[in-house]
Amino acid sequence: MSQPWLTVSLLFAAFWTFIGAHGTHAALRARRSLNQLGVRGVRTRGEVANSPRRVGTSYHPPQIRYQAPPPGDPTAPTTQTYRQVPLNPDSPNALYRGTPVILRYDPEDPRRAVVVRTAKSYSPTANLVWCVFSMAFGVGLGVFSLM
Repeated sequence: MSQPWLTVSLLFAAFWTFIGAHGTHAALRARRSLNQLGVRGVRTRGEVANSPRRVGTSYHPPQIRYQAPPPGDPTAPTTQTYRQVPLNPDSPNALYRGTPVILRYDPEDPRRAVVVRTAKSYSPTANLVWCVFSMAFGVGLGVFSLM
């Protein structure tokens, strides 16, 4: 092999392309889950009240606890506490009991909410930008190596 750098750079390019493509797929799945709400929603903080669990043949999805105004009165103060199953219980985030989450709820019906992310993770949009950049970097490095 007369050019070992070519092999190394192509492997490096393939690695970054794979990481970017995998992350882009996960970020797009997370952004699609935000569309389940149907409206832009009001952003708030909450926590996971119950982890997902299986009891016998029954599956119980995770529940989140958050404060929002009463249903039908979006201008009221956020004093009512809700404990609901999110519209995206299969969220890509790890929803374990006590985990702080960022969520969006429907201002007309605060019982409808989706988990945007955990408090310690990137937002789906920021994650999508970084993954697309990584994928473009890998493809660009591969093309540059072959020139």
